[in-house]
Amino acid sequence: MDVSPRQNPAYRPSLAVMAMKRRLWYGFLILYAGGVFALSHLPATPAEPPFLHFDKCFHAAEFALFLVLAWKAMDRHALRSFLLTAVYAGTDELHQLLVATRTASALDYSADLLGAVIALLLLECASRLWRFRTRRILDRDQSKVES
Repeated sequence: MDVSPRQNPAYRPSLAVMAMKRRLWYGFLILYAGGVFALSHLPATPAEPPFLHFDKCFHAAEFALFLVLAWKAMDRHALRSFLLTAVYAGTDELHQLLVATRTASALDYSADLLGAVIALLLLECASRLWRFRTRRILDRDQSKVES
C-alpha cells in the first residue's frame, strides 16, 4: 500500500522548510506592523463614522490580523503571540500620542486586545478541531491497514 507523506504519522517536514516558512511569516508580520505604524502616523480624518464606535471595530480587526500573523510566525505559540500583539498595540497607542491629530485611548487599546483575544480563541479552537479531525482520519486509516 502506498501512503502519501502527509498521511504518514512519521512524516515531518525538514527543518529547512520549517525555518523558511517561519521567516516568511515573520516577513509578513513585519510588513503588517509597518503598515499599522504608517496608518497610525497619518492624521485622523474628521469624517462621520458609519456607526457609533466604528473605530473600535477597526482596532479589533486590525490587531486580530496582527495576532494571526504573529501566531503563524511564532509556530502557533499562543502566549508569545498574544504578548507580542499586546506590546505592539500598546506602543501603537503611545505612538499616536506623538501624532498631532491623534489621541491615545485606553478604549482603543482595549479594543485592540479584545480583537487579539477573539482571534486567538478562534485560532486555538480551529487548530484543536483540525488536530482532532486529522487524528481520527489517521486512526481510521490505520485500522484499515491492520485489518
